[in-house]
Amino acid sequence: MAAVDELAAVAARVAGEDAVQVGSTAVCGVVPAIVVAPESVAAVSETLRWAHGRRLAVVPTGAGTKLEWGGVPRRIDLLLSLGRLDAVVAHRHGDLTATVQAGAPLGRVNELLRREGQWLPLDPAYAARATIGGIVATNDAGPRRHRHGAPRELILGVTFVRADGAIASAGGIVVKNVAGYDLSRLLTGSFGALGVVVQATFKLSPLPPASRTVVAAGLNSGTIEGAIRAVMASQLTPSALEVQGPPFALLARFETVQEASERQAEEVAALWRGCGAADTRVLTGAAETERWTAHHDAVWGREDDVCRIGLLPDQLPGLLEEFAGLLRHHGVDGQLAGRVETGALHARIGSDAAASQSIVDRLRLRVEGGGGHVVVLRGSPALRAKVGPWGAMGDAARVMDAVKRRFDPEGILSQGRWPFAEGRA
Repeated sequence: MAAVDELAAVAARVAGEDAVQVGSTAVCGVVPAIVVAPESVAAVSETLRWAHGRRLAVVPTGAGTKLEWGGVPRRIDLLLSLGRLDAVVAHRHGDLTATVQAGAPLGRVNELLRREGQWLPLDPAYAARATIGGIVATNDAGPRRHRHGAPRELILGVTFVRADGAIASAGGIVVKNVAGYDLSRLLTGSFGALGVVVQATFKLSPLPPASRTVVAAGLNSGTIEGAIRAVMASQLTPSALEVQGPPFALLARFETVQEASERQAEEVAALWRGCGAADTRVLTGAAETERWTAHHDAVWGREDDVCRIGLLPDQLPGLLEEFAGLLRHHGVDGQLAGRVETGALHARIGSDAAASQSIVDRLRLRVEGGGGHVVVLRGSPALRAKVGPWGAMGDAARVMDAVKRRFDPEGILSQGRWPFAEGRA
């Protein structure tokens, strides 16, 4: 305890008395020695400079909605909270761009942007509470990725603090392509292992004036395959095209002007009925909102083990059949939901470690041979002790290892959360 108290006392001199606390909730079973919440970018810089000099293991965090994702940290000497950096720094509504600090919750950011009829069209897990920094760190995208892309496609520039405390910036504030090394995209999805993002600039979209969602329920894999092909071969422009189940359903959302949303919703409903989807409905208003909330909660509404599945879209029907069969075999009440065009899925697989291990192993066996992946995002300590979070990495592991060594040679940032060498921290 004396060592922790000493660490807290020194951290308080660096970051301020009100920025430090002792004791915190465990991260994947690892309890941080201290939590530091700097109130400025300069204080983040000083905190990391001090931590780097003492070779302290640092894990950045925002609201903590995705802090359990990724690998298990070897240790956490300092949990670096960015919650006090929560401002919308600039909203250039004429250019459709905004610069936002890392600790700002997405829900509040969009409330401010809506005053000018604009928004950041991201809908990650726990979208209202998830912070900009956490969304960037995990590259987490929801159903609207179908039309708007993931955070990596929307980010224009970034300010970050390196492991040694130096402040750096990359990218710009206008929508353009720039030749060279794109640090903004490199940092997006790095789980805070390459640098601590303190501010990011994004391209925005106009708020759509109307929305309609078509839901087709009670589908089998053959009907799903035909229904997806029908939409992809059409001129329809959904903002989201999702699968969920079992029992399996398809959801297509159209967010545009009133007339276009109504017309496209009716057209896709007719297409799906022609593919054999008898239980097809068009939703709007409160019913539509409730359906998308249920879609989110199917995976994220329980504290179960969750994995992310990436595969080629033509592998989806077979994957759905296998997933449903695995749930029946193990007696697990699980759910899958995700993007049908990109093959990016999330699956809730229960809370029994033995069953979850078997499900993950079987899913990896199915998809990894075709270039896919299954990543354990959230898992009990018992599951994490049996299953590596990342699965087969191939040549990507060497590349990520080299990048990590270049940015953080001492390995103090997010130890073990990203697949790379641990360094010497």
